[in-house]
Order: sequence, then C-alpha cells, then structure tokens
Amino acid sequence: MNQTHATLNPRRITQIAGALVLTLLVAGCQTYEQDTKAFTQSSRSGSLMQAVPQIDQQANKSAGSKDELVFRFEQGATLRTAGLADPATVPSILPPPAPVKKGEEPPPPPPPPTDREVAEHYLRRSNEAFDKAEERVNYWEEQAKLKVGSEVGAMMTNQANLPYRGRSYDKVMMNAYKALNYIELGDKDKARVELNRSLQRQRDAVADNEKRIAALQEDSAKAARGELKDESGKSASYDSNRAMDDARTGPALQAALDASLAPMKPYGDYVNPFAVFLDGLFFTALGETGDDWERGRKSFERVAQMVPENNFIRADLEAAANAAEGKTLEGVTYVIFETGTAPLRGQIRVDIPTFLVTSRLAYVGAAFPKLEFNSDYIGTLSVGIGEQTFVTSTVASMDSVVANDFKNEWPSIVTKTLITTATKAIIQATVQKQVEDQGGMFAGLAAGLIMGGINAATNIADTRTWTSLPKEFQYARFATPENRQLVLSAGATQQTITIDEGSVNVIYVKSTANNAPLHVSQFTLK
Repeated sequence: MNQTHATLNPRRITQIAGALVLTLLVAGCQTYEQDTKAFTQSSRSGSLMQAVPQIDQQANKSAGSKDELVFRFEQGATLRTAGLADPATVPSILPPPAPVKKGEEPPPPPPPPTDREVAEHYLRRSNEAFDKAEERVNYWEEQAKLKVGSEVGAMMTNQANLPYRGRSYDKVMMNAYKALNYIELGDKDKARVELNRSLQRQRDAVADNEKRIAALQEDSAKAARGELKDESGKSASYDSNRAMDDARTGPALQAALDASLAPMKPYGDYVNPFAVFLDGLFFTALGETGDDWERGRKSFERVAQMVPENNFIRADLEAAANAAEGKTLEGVTYVIFETGTAPLRGQIRVDIPTFLVTSRLAYVGAAFPKLEFNSDYIGTLSVGIGEQTFVTSTVASMDSVVANDFKNEWPSIVTKTLITTATKAIIQATVQKQVEDQGGMFAGLAAGLIMGGINAATNIADTRTWTSLPKEFQYARFATPENRQLVLSAGATQQTITIDEGSVNVIYVKSTANNAPLHVSQFTLK
C-alpha cells in the first residue's frame, strides 16, 4: 500500500488536479452577459461612437462561430440606431485617408457626406447585417427539417455551447426591422416582402413549438432509460419528470419561472403586436388593392384586441376601414417611440436531485437562465402641437414578448439542464469511485477534482439574448399641423421638429435610458 501511494505521489496529483480545475473554471465560466458587458454598457448609454465599432468587431470575429447569429442581430439593430441618430454622434462613414508618399502633397479631403447619406449608409449596413443573420436562421431551420427529432448529442451538451439558432421573437423582429429600413430607404417592394416574412414567422413559431415538445418528450424517455451518452460515450439513467416533482427542486424552479414572467401581458403565443401594427400601417397607407386594405384592417383589428387600452389604435382601425372603401389615409403624422432595452438573461443556481444516495452526492447545483428586466427607461414621449399635447401609448411590450417566448421555452430548458447536469454528476461519482478502488484515495480525490472542475466550468446557463431590442414600442398619431411643427418632450429634453412634406409622415424616436440621448429621424410613408 505504501509503495502504491509513493507511485501516485498524492501531493503532486492534487496539485496538478487543482491547477487544471482552476484553468477550466477561468476558461469556461464566462457567460454571454459577461462577454458582452462593454457593448451592452455602450448600447444602453446611447454611445454609438463606442457601440458601433464594438459590435462590428464582435460580429466579424464571430463569423462562422456558434454565437454569430446573436451578434448579427445586435449588429443590425445597432447600425439601424446609427441610421436614426445625429450624424455627429456616429462614426464617420468616410474611408481613412490613403497614405501619402514622401514629397507628395496630400489630396484634398473629400466633401463631408450629407445627413441623408449618413443615414442611408447605416440603414443599408443594418440590412446587410440582418441579411447575414437571416442566412444563418434559414440554414438552421433547414437543418431542423433534415434532422427530425432532437439534435444528435445536443441533449447531453451544455446549451450555452450549442449554436445560437434564434428565438421566435428574434426572427420576427429581424424581418420587421428590415421592413422599416427598406421603407426609410424608399424601397416599398422589399419592405412588403419583409413584412410577409415577419408575419409568416409568427405563424411558423406555433408549429415549431409543437415539434420541440414532441422531441423533448422523446429525449426525456431516452434519458430515463439511460440511452443518452455524454461527450466521452458514458451514460447514466435519469428521470427528469421525477426530478421536477422533487419537494426541493420543483418549488425553486417555479419561483425562478414566476420571476421571469412577472411583467408578461397575454398577447398570445409568438405574437409581436408591433410587427402586426407595422403591417397594418404599411398596407393601410400604401395598399394598392382591396386585398391590401383588408389586410391592413385585419392587422389593426388584431392589435386592437391585444392592446385595447391604446386609444390610437381605434383611429387606425377606422382609417383602415375607410381605406377599404376608397377613402385613403391622408394628412396624418405618426410618432413611433422605441424606449428602453429588452431584458438580459442572467442565471440562477437550483439544487437538483441525482437520485444517487452515497456519502458523496445527493443533490447537485444546476444553472438555469432568468430574465432580468431593465427599469431605466423613459415612460412616455410627449408631442406638443400648439396648445395640444399627445402622449405616446404602448403598442408592444417587448418584455412581454420575450417573457412569453421564455415561458414556452422553459420546459425544454429545464428538462435539458436537469438531464445534462445530473447525468454528468452521476457519471462523475461513478468514475471517481472506480478510480479510487483502483488507485487509492488520492487518485479518487484527483479524479473527483478534475471531473468536478470540468462539470463546473460547463455548468452555466445559456444567457445569450438580443439585448439591443427596446423595452417597449409606443406610438401616437394626429392630424399633421398646418405649420408642420411639433415639439418632442422626454423628461428634461425637448426637441423641435419640422415635419417633411408628405401626406402620411412618420417621426421615429429611439431612447435607451433616462439619461441617454434621443435619436430622432423621420421619413415620408406616403
């Protein structure tokens, strides 16, 4: 026995194991929230001089990686905001000056771009980023059709290490933003295509969720039979349904879910009222046929059912009905207001049962995502026209849209996390016991440290999420004033706007936080 311990050199074994564990913890425990902290701070503060190059660098660096899609979403939204902003507050669109040879005079500087050129540059770049995002979305959707059921090996892989494939609300907003960009760029035909895609994605999401539930049930049954293997080919049976009924785990998971659903409004599964509102506005104002105007009316009708407290919707529903009778929308100005930022995803630790009754292990900590809502935002925007004041009203709470998607995804998140974490913990305990039986206590200790470090380094929740979406979309509508002047007021900030020529005009305003600048742009819808 003494000879065996001398060969194993227990102190050296534990030193090596400890160093390896430390390395794994440092390398593996960074969440997406931590990795993107600098960009998130710049984006929320409204500092586009910092946010634009930061997200460009991260998006380009992520090309081809598992995280590319979420970075393309962030890039597309950030560049769109740059297209709305004061050109003096965004990075210059001029190329860097060419190097001058020794003895030569530098060429005269190019003329500065106009405000419109800067805006169009960033709107086009925004759609380029969204186009790359859509390529990835379409690729993953095609892969899902080819691989019926669950992804091979995915159930036993930490979800944060799998490719980000986009959530339903991501895809809907991707096409809605592309439609807005095309409207502002004057390409109504392409805007129509994107609105069709946005509407179809809302429909497809319901069927996709049904497939996800069926695949999840199949994987749960396989895990209970011990048929799912980890990366090394090892397996252990685990009943996730029994775990969720545990008196300690079940209430903790329910509390975590309840906290993430606190602000949710009942919009319906995978419905985004803003995308539906945009559809109604486009086809009411720019409809060419009876079918177009009827589509606009139905879209406004759906929005009125989802947000009955918004009084502006009633006027739009009446306008859509009039358009269907040949009375086109004229002399109206809309102020659309994006305020705040969408929830982040943090993580929470919950003890889950392993059903392995030994002196080593009974419960193990598992990481689950949670929604973290942002309270730093401007509640409403006031629009002053002479002695009249209009206040924007919410048409879509993105907190609710995200929370509803989170609710539908939660059973899958929980089941996969339970199976992955508990099964790996059971395998760890089994291997540690085998090593200890063969090599003694110190060998078992070293094996336990190493495998425990690996599991801890990979036991993080998937916190990837599109953070630069707004907290709310709001709007107001009113007859365009004869002098075409209005004053926007948000807290202590006021801005006077002269409305462009047009029969249907849109003033688009974005604010990310109370103390962030207002980004204001406008375009003629008709």
